[in-house]
Amino acid sequence: MAILIVEDDERVSAALSALLRREGHTTVIAADGAEALAALSADTEAVLLDLGLPDMDGIDVCRRMRNQSGVPILIATARNHVE
Repeated sequence: MAILIVEDDERVSAALSALLRREGHTTVIAADGAEALAALSADTEAVLLDLGLPDMDGIDVCRRMRNQSGVPILIATARNHVE
């Protein structure tokens, strides 16, 4: 079982992955929405999803993942303003 980290900032994804691995989790990193959708599998136990991705909106990625799986998804963002 693995936690899928969907984050386009390599520093953030590396830090999250290191933290989760220290806690005993296996991680898979995807840098954009297309890569995340391809990486989602039956072995995925949870998804940490960035809202702002380079190729598609995190909400769209979440919707597509929901159509494929019932895996828990946590959406986070570094955005600091309301659109």
